[in-house]
Amino acid sequence: MKQPPSPDLRPTRDKTLLELEGAGGAVSTFDRHLVEAVRRLRRLPIRDYRIEDLRLMIGQGLGLPYLVPLALDVLESDPFAKGDYYPGDLLRMVTSVPQEFWSDHPSFRRRAAHVVRRALQGFDQAETLPELRSELWAAGAQLD
Repeated sequence: MKQPPSPDLRPTRDKTLLELEGAGGAVSTFDRHLVEAVRRLRRLPIRDYRIEDLRLMIGQGLGLPYLVPLALDVLESDPFAKGDYYPGDLLRMVTSVPQEFWSDHPSFRRRAAHVVRRALQGFDQAETLPELRSELWAAGAQLD
């Protein structure tokens, strides 16, 4: 008699998005570089994601329940954490997450609102895009 497979007891961060979500999650663009990056990242344990990896995947709306908490961990230490583009690019992607996600995850919403408040308080010392300030004000109003 064949034994059922043992449950996977590894922590979530040791798993890949492919393991956590299955084969879904199509990329919304035909950019070949982006498609290849998403394929590679879906096979990488999420504990190994860099800031840019989080920025890219969150920007595509992929793995949000798993990646937003990781991004918030980073942003709580440094609200202007930088991926490949400019200080605050990760925060910009996190604040662009659809409102439905925040409604379904109020604890993440509270954490994001706190990060946005901290970023706005320290904005004058940050070397980032000036237009990010108005985006953060708008995001902060939606998150509160």
